[in-house]
Amino acid sequence: MRSPNRKRAASPTQLLAVVVLTFGLAACTSENATADQGKIDACELVSAADAGEVLGTDVTVNRIDTSAAGPDAASMCSYQTGQIGGGFMLLAGRVPYRDAAAEVADRQKEELSGVPAGIPKPTFSDVTGLGEAAYLAETPESLELHVLDHGAVIVVTLSRKPDTAAETLAEQLARVAVGNLENEADQ
Repeated sequence: MRSPNRKRAASPTQLLAVVVLTFGLAACTSENATADQGKIDACELVSAADAGEVLGTDVTVNRIDTSAAGPDAASMCSYQTGQIGGGFMLLAGRVPYRDAAAEVADRQKEELSGVPAGIPKPTFSDVTGLGEAAYLAETPESLELHVLDHGAVIVVTLSRKPDTAAETLAEQLARVAVGNLENEADQ
């Protein structure tokens, strides 16, 4: 029988949820978001059909309630394939910034300073040709692709070991989301 005071190790999914909620929602909440921009619906940026085409399998989409973080909190959507590590999370929110490169540097610094003890700190690498600025944040068990474009941030999170295939999938999914965000901005 397990002692009630014994600490259990958090699963990679639980750790990922803490990191996404801690960094993603806090970083994407903005008191300065303007009404004319409106809130972004992450589930509308990448449809189940689009996600399935990129992932090569059927995908179930589940909207994640972020209302507890406030009315301007980023939206989140979960895309599940029925296979462990096969799906992804998409976060989208408005972020006021003047200089995308400076915003990226601030975000990376904040992510590193806020990682709790015992959780691996992410390593960062720039991604070119995607939005105004983009970067990968990788830990041994997950990969996040952050894209800043049109006053918004989009984060694609894969709960699997980072490798070239995972990076390619994250980039393809982000391109779909950014393309739909740009279409929304043009309307």
